[in-house]
Amino acid sequence: MGRSGEGQGVMGLVLILVLGWGLLYLPALGTRELQGEEARRVLPGRTMLQTGDWVVPRSAGKIYNRKPPLINWATAWAIKLTGRMDEWSVRLPSVLGMLALALTVLLAGRVWLGNEGAFLAACVCLTNIGFLEKGRLAEIEGIYMVLFGMALMVWLAAWWKEWKWLAWVGSMLLLGLGFLAKGPVHVWYFYAIVIGVLWAEGRLRELLSVRHWVGVAVFVSVWLPWAMANSGRNPQKDSGKVWMEQVTHRMGLVEFDWLNWVLQVPQSVMNFLPWAVLLPLAWSGVVTGQWPGLGRRGVWLKGLRAGLVVGFLVIALLPSSRPRFMLPLNVAAAVLVVECWALLPLAARGRWVRGWLAVLVGVGVLAGVAGWVGVGRYGGEVGVRWGWVVAATGVLVGACGWVWRLRGAEGEGMPWRLGVGHLAVMGAAVALMGVTVAPITTLEDDLRPFAKEILGHTGEAPALVLYKLDERMWPFYLGMTCREVADLRELPESARWVMVKEADMALRRKEMGRRYGVILREVAIQEPVTGKAGGDGERYVMMEFAGRQ
Repeated sequence: MGRSGEGQGVMGLVLILVLGWGLLYLPALGTRELQGEEARRVLPGRTMLQTGDWVVPRSAGKIYNRKPPLINWATAWAIKLTGRMDEWSVRLPSVLGMLALALTVLLAGRVWLGNEGAFLAACVCLTNIGFLEKGRLAEIEGIYMVLFGMALMVWLAAWWKEWKWLAWVGSMLLLGLGFLAKGPVHVWYFYAIVIGVLWAEGRLRELLSVRHWVGVAVFVSVWLPWAMANSGRNPQKDSGKVWMEQVTHRMGLVEFDWLNWVLQVPQSVMNFLPWAVLLPLAWSGVVTGQWPGLGRRGVWLKGLRAGLVVGFLVIALLPSSRPRFMLPLNVAAAVLVVECWALLPLAARGRWVRGWLAVLVGVGVLAGVAGWVGVGRYGGEVGVRWGWVVAATGVLVGACGWVWRLRGAEGEGMPWRLGVGHLAVMGAAVALMGVTVAPITTLEDDLRPFAKEILGHTGEAPALVLYKLDERMWPFYLGMTCREVADLRELPESARWVMVKEADMALRRKEMGRRYGVILREVAIQEPVTGKAGGDGERYVMMEFAGRQ
């Protein structure tokens, strides 16, 4: 990125990134109830902590081999290290992963982007809406896109410096960890971009080198021990079949929907907003016309663009694909748009910065208004303290004022100004929304109240057993004392309370009575219709036992 502005010290840029990351990813992290697939990623980790079996994941007591266990391991260790089973703890691995990605983009990317270019690319990674959404959830995508992005940046930096062994071994180690998070799609993305760069450089024979195949061996060695142990210990002996079905499922028409398929590409591009507006620069004659004169840098841009497009379209056009599957490529897109933006004439870049920062200030103002309207209407009900609102608004106003002053800035330092402007205003806006609007979302809680109702009957009873229930999200809120069991042989030695489906009560009374003794009382309870992980109004009965004397 032109090597201008290198006066911005690396440590100063690291500090700014950490501060911006904190504003963007930490506020209200534990405010919202579990979303989407979070429970399915977290609850197997709780079972691992309870049983000590870290090899075969279980969800609702049943073997769950559809996804590798890295997210289960990460959330389980977060619970263990923090000593708390709450949303903040289980989302922390994804949030810390986003910080690791941003720092990797900065420190590895500066090898060829320069300090300021790498800093702006890191800011793009932190502030695109796809990463902001998934990076704050206990979802597979949070860890998956981070590991892919780190692997790609390690390869690009090491290959630029001609550290070929590090390029292959370092990147493949991270790709192997990514394989433990979610299947093989990231491997396709990696090779699409790497082959694009090697093709542009005329060095495709590198794929036949010993270095590359040693890297492949490292990649396999990361996940193969778990796969072999899982296959051997899985009592259903169907691990390989399940994994193959998961791969082929997305290539078939099982979940095909014309409308979703047509919208796949635009929705995926929207996940890269606001930076997606810069993507057309990669095809602008003003930019691409300079590539032949840039030497190796221009060759890389050609290869990076080709790899990004091919990698994206192959997965985006699969019949049963989903926009979230393309999220890892936002890292490659960040590097491409930063490089292309840097090739604009100075006056054009100045216009971009002025217009962009003006939009940022507008977004900040809207966030401030939304925050005050929200707290004014609901503040007393959700207990938001006005002092926090005033303080957060002050930060936002200060950030907007500082960004507005940068509008007239031209010349050197524009990448730094653009990146800091984004972190300042978006971070302040997220912080404000976190203390004003986010608590309002708790007014629509479904899962927490139901779990509280259950605990109102059972208390913090040891070994509260959910026996042969379907997958649900609300068991998360029953804490570490809750056990989910689907096999009679795996019931704990003692339990004061056991919850079963009301429809199965005739059989369950006999089974549970033989194991736990006299039933003191039975409490009927009905779950809410939530639409979250099957909360469909199922009726249950909780049996309290006296215990064996």
